[in-house]
Amino acid sequence: MPAEVSEGAVHPREVVRLEKVVRQYIVGSAVVRALAGVDLVIHEGEFVAIMGPSGSGKSTLMHILGCLDRPTSGHYILDGVEVERLSDNQLAVIRNQKVGFVFQEFNLLPRETILANVELPMMYAGIPRRERARRARQLLEEMGLGKRLAHRPPELSGGERQRVAIARALANAPAVILADEPTGNLDTNTGAEILRIFEELHRSGRTIVVVTHDPNVARHASRVIRLVDGQIVADEGGAAA
Repeated sequence: MPAEVSEGAVHPREVVRLEKVVRQYIVGSAVVRALAGVDLVIHEGEFVAIMGPSGSGKSTLMHILGCLDRPTSGHYILDGVEVERLSDNQLAVIRNQKVGFVFQEFNLLPRETILANVELPMMYAGIPRRERARRARQLLEEMGLGKRLAHRPPELSGGERQRVAIARALANAPAVILADEPTGNLDTNTGAEILRIFEELHRSGRTIVVVTHDPNVARHASRVIRLVDGQIVADEGGAAA
């Protein structure tokens, strides 16, 4: 007999749903299919690593998930919003409100203080100055940078800059944190410190997706998705959709 399910059971909320997502490009006279009908569900609170060799489609998938690109066909629902139906302006708003980005190259503004860097997404979201300064200060303190608020990124180490980037990613309390090779420019010990931060965020209930080629990064995730030729060939550790 099937196991009984209690009437009061609460199932994790879907944050990401991809249905038959295809992304293709025209290169000269050829059609290159970077994603070939991807189906994927990620629930709230999951820590997912997306892996694959060069040319597997993982960067394209990251761009789709981050609303930096659109599917050629198929459906993408991000935190209840049907992304492919949005205008460019609406897409920018959703990207600002629902996705927190952490990049390999940090992507911080070098001439601004780290406090101003963390405030930036909140400024675009229309949050009042006093509140965004309070929130940015709190996030940087949580990252151990409370005494360096007036410093600029070039004055910090690589690990410190990545902690600023994580604080910035958290600024608007996004539905998902999307990290692209977040330890790629860091030494082994500093990379391990950054991964411990992601683990702490995961334990606090954050939804995290890390795109990586590094098995040492992927092993920190609770679920590993493997791409080959634009298709998911393995999904290890996740619950069924």
